[in-house]
Amino acid sequence: MSKFFVLASLVFLAACGPTAASDNFGTGDANGGGGGGGGGGGGGGGGSNCATSTVNAMQSPLDIYIMLDQSQSMTESVAGGGTKWSAVTGALSSFVTQPNLTGFSVGLQYFGLPDGTGFGDSCTASDYAIASVEIAALPGVASAISTSIAGHTPTTSTPTSAALQGAVDHAKAWAGSHAGHVTAVVLATDGEPTECDTSLANINAIASAAWAGTPKVATFVIGVGSSLSNLNGIAAAGGTTSAFLVDTGGNVNQQFLAAMNAIRNSASCTYQIPLPTGGGTVDYTQVNVVFTPNGGSQITIPNVANKMACPASGNGWYYDNPTTPTSIVLCETTCGSVQTSGVVQITLGCDTVIL
Repeated sequence: MSKFFVLASLVFLAACGPTAASDNFGTGDANGGGGGGGGGGGGGGGGSNCATSTVNAMQSPLDIYIMLDQSQSMTESVAGGGTKWSAVTGALSSFVTQPNLTGFSVGLQYFGLPDGTGFGDSCTASDYAIASVEIAALPGVASAISTSIAGHTPTTSTPTSAALQGAVDHAKAWAGSHAGHVTAVVLATDGEPTECDTSLANINAIASAAWAGTPKVATFVIGVGSSLSNLNGIAAAGGTTSAFLVDTGGNVNQQFLAAMNAIRNSASCTYQIPLPTGGGTVDYTQVNVVFTPNGGSQITIPNVANKMACPASGNGWYYDNPTTPTSIVLCETTCGSVQTSGVVQITLGCDTVIL
């Protein structure tokens, strides 16, 4: 992702004019016309002629806390040679040493961890809420992550519930002291829970509470192996729809790296909501997202109620929290298209164009 921290520039424009919502995504011009009535067509809804201010969208910094399974089953062999552990940790090392990761921070912890008695793995969430490598900006933290991985060997069982609770607790504490950041957990595991609370419903509830809470923390899940479809429940509860499932009969290293990059891409299409140019509070019913592709006409992206309301094709955006918004999130289909070229802007003062 190459568009973190786009320099915000405010442009004061004219007073507000008439508005129009639409049910299609159009390609209107800067004054809201065109596009067959969609997304800014007709009367200036979502265009710039009624806007009181326009801001070049500033992407929110992305911070993730990785909870990595170090259970004994990670020593199982995979296609092409090596083990699940070597393939996954190799992919993590490759991920954190990629170029162009400015504005992206990563932390790391493992599960299980010793329970302190020498007789098993800890079922205490607070043990997992202490990072092995604290969340810090890349590329600087990359060497610490690689060094940490080199000092671990998979020998434990799978206390998923305690590990996930500790991960979201750490992420929520981090998010609380890093306002304006997007904070997420990545749970990477090769199997079902084997100890502590093994109820999938209860584990899903941990992810659900983190997603519904304030500050909001999403849970992404990467499953390494076969028969891991139950992990989809954790991901869905955590606001990320479904798990990334890595087939050990294929190139595990490549698949895991692709999953991490997909997480980075999807989580990074989150933008800060600008304040009005003249001060005061934001009217969340008068916010629009406008995209201008290189060499193309301005496009007003319509608002949808939430992530589940995103269209399967076409475009949309939603607030991270519909009652108390803190950021703007692009739907996945829109995220991919706007990151190739062009400029994303946030306008204030025109009635929100709604899909």
